[in-house]
Amino acid sequence: MKQFLDRFILGFPVLFLKQYPYAWIAIVAIWPRSPSVAGLFLAVFLIGLLSLRWQSAAWISHIRREYAPEDGKFYVDQPSIPWGSAARKIAILIVGAGVIAFLLQGQFGLTFWQFFIMGVGFTLFYQDARFFGAAVTYIITATGIAIRFVPGHLDYRVILKFNEISRIERAEFQEDKGWGFFGRTRDVKNGLLLIPKDPNGFSKRIDKLFIVPKDMEKFLEQLPYGYR
Repeated sequence: MKQFLDRFILGFPVLFLKQYPYAWIAIVAIWPRSPSVAGLFLAVFLIGLLSLRWQSAAWISHIRREYAPEDGKFYVDQPSIPWGSAARKIAILIVGAGVIAFLLQGQFGLTFWQFFIMGVGFTLFYQDARFFGAAVTYIITATGIAIRFVPGHLDYRVILKFNEISRIERAEFQEDKGWGFFGRTRDVKNGLLLIPKDPNGFSKRIDKLFIVPKDMEKFLEQLPYGYR
């Protein structure tokens, strides 16, 4: 049953699930006049929000089932939110939303606070990666490295077998090198560069891949001999 549910939620594109913030607009606009109708939109909002969390957990569960059965090697690294940077961006958002709400108050029968809450909430939920960084999960198994990267309304799921990787080395990200970047934010420059054995790259879209684990030392310790 769990396997079926994992496949079910993983079958939904992130782009589809990420439409739930539009329900926030309806919630704020309708609530004062009809809380019961607004409650329906609140249910849609919560389902969408929880579905994204469920999808992340389902992907980890799927990788464990496929690549680490019977308690095989399974190490998960999920970089945390850069709260300092997020706080600064949210502060700017609050000021901007306040100005816009002040200018629009009274329009469409909405108050200052409705416009303010609507603007702040919708922007945070719809553009969450801009404020909190891209959601990224790295998993090391006995056979390779699995990565799920969600920089916005698309998600990338990559499985790199160790026999596809020539070496993994510490590096500083360089924009002009054309490396793929699967990290929480580009503000963190130091990370690991995955270099493919194939001179044409890991795929048509990924040549060398730069990643930024939360705990780089522990991540390196989990790699097999020859990749540390």
